[in-house]
Amino acid sequence: MNLRGAAVAGALVSLSLAGCGSTTASAGGKEPFSLPVGPSTWDATAPAWYADGTLHVGERSVDLGDRVDQFVLGATGVYWMRGQTLWFTSAEGETEKVEKVGWSNLAVSADRSVFATVDQSRGPTDEFGTHVLQVAAFDTRTGEQLYRTPDEEPDGDADLEDLYSETMPLLVGVSNERLFFDDTTIDLADGSTTEASRGPDGEVYVGYAETLFPDGFHVHLEGEGQRRELADTGLSGVGLLSPDRSTIFDTTEWPTKAVAYDASTGSRRAIDAPWDHFTLAGWSDEETFFGVAQHIDANADDVLRAQQVVTCEVRTLVCTPVSPVIPTDDEDQGQGPTFLVEGNAGEL
Repeated sequence: MNLRGAAVAGALVSLSLAGCGSTTASAGGKEPFSLPVGPSTWDATAPAWYADGTLHVGERSVDLGDRVDQFVLGATGVYWMRGQTLWFTSAEGETEKVEKVGWSNLAVSADRSVFATVDQSRGPTDEFGTHVLQVAAFDTRTGEQLYRTPDEEPDGDADLEDLYSETMPLLVGVSNERLFFDDTTIDLADGSTTEASRGPDGEVYVGYAETLFPDGFHVHLEGEGQRRELADTGLSGVGLLSPDRSTIFDTTEWPTKAVAYDASTGSRRAIDAPWDHFTLAGWSDEETFFGVAQHIDANADDVLRAQQVVTCEVRTLVCTPVSPVIPTDDEDQGQGPTFLVEGNAGEL
């Protein structure tokens, strides 16, 4: 699976289509959204994975049940989706329903202190009672709402249910300072917005290139064979850059070889993982990353046979398994995912 697939698909939607007309609330919105938080914190940057109904976060584990479609970690627990409903489970394992938000779009900042989601549970409605899409961001330590799309009445003849059934909202990511949504960069401090500009390969968000996400800096690449280098556009490829900007991971295609590239020389280095393919999931700190080593059957048209979560040193690229080997059950294909890592990239 191409790790950029969710973002590409999301580019089909425009918030301007979601509704236009008079604004009825100041920037950031006024209606509160009750985001739960837990009584204690955990190491939200530890390697995390969901398998067989249980979420593992470092040495901790909590039961989430048999159907989880996506999850992201917050400072005091995990926010996760089952169908159209957002749920929260604290570090102690207490689970509560948050809201039927309508869309499985979740994002979290690199330090897991800011959570964002697309919400269709409240706000203005069209004549059929369908809510306008809103994006909202929260502090995962306090539950405080940091931003919500200002209320805007849709056009009188708008059919939002029909519109949203044809498109996906685009939540590109969030940091401690900025929210990237629907061709717009939103400043969380004051709610000001800046429209993205048009580049040769898509929208260019102000502040995006210098933002560290949980899986690193999102970059464009050029090169082939044994070399990769940073580029100004993604016409040749896309990838991830380590927090210290020393190491490049090419995520242009799946399956992804277990290799990385030296950012200063462009030279290729092997990742010492259990198998020959590897998908980067996140960074614990500047010196340590974690991801999924994958056993790919090349004789069966790149069929995924087994996976294992590993943590690795960026200096040596040596990896240590932190999960058991998780085989792929062909009978589960097409059902709810039985194995996930964090965010959109985790749907492996």
